[in-house]
Amino acid sequence: MTQIKEFLRRGLFTVIVLCSAAACSNNDENEDTNYTLDGIQWAMLNDDKVEETVINIMPEIYENASSSTISVTIDPAMDYEQLSQFYYDDSKFFQPLNQTPNEVNVLTGELVFNDFRYVSEGPVVPFTLEEYAYPPDNHIEETLTIPPYHTLYYNATVIKREVTATYRAYFIGNNSNERIEITGKWKGTFYRNDKSLIRLEKIVFYSPH
Repeated sequence: MTQIKEFLRRGLFTVIVLCSAAACSNNDENEDTNYTLDGIQWAMLNDDKVEETVINIMPEIYENASSSTISVTIDPAMDYEQLSQFYYDDSKFFQPLNQTPNEVNVLTGELVFNDFRYVSEGPVVPFTLEEYAYPPDNHIEETLTIPPYHTLYYNATVIKREVTATYRAYFIGNNSNERIEITGKWKGTFYRNDKSLIRLEKIVFYSPH
């Protein structure tokens, strides 16, 4: 009888160990090691802002001393790089979630709202804590013609817009389907052409006496 009890006791212990191992295995299967970005929302909160600065471009001079009309293409904003950078208090948490390179739409500062909203328009930039630079996307080239024996004087201004906004990003665990939310700040810099002043003057040739 004692041997039977001992056998049952050992058998019960084995069952408990096996059940515990199976539970751990199930937990490992549901543990998330990869996440998918599910979306990002934007808001302009009390400490967010939009600031604009007017930049005066150095005057440009184009001389046409030939007998034919020539053309010049001018785009002052293209001399600048736009910037985008995301900020998060704990980068150790941000990086494991955002493992795959993701691209998102960002605010340009033209629309300002204090409640979180999804944005489907605007520049597309990498969702990264590193600073990202890219060419202006809101600019207009000017093609100007210069008559024979004329000089073109070109003066222009460019608008620099700096935006600080709050983002709220959602990630889905690929194994558990758990939805995780993180929030942080984003800063962006934009450039666009403002005003231009064009003046043509005829080249005066002086003949020697």
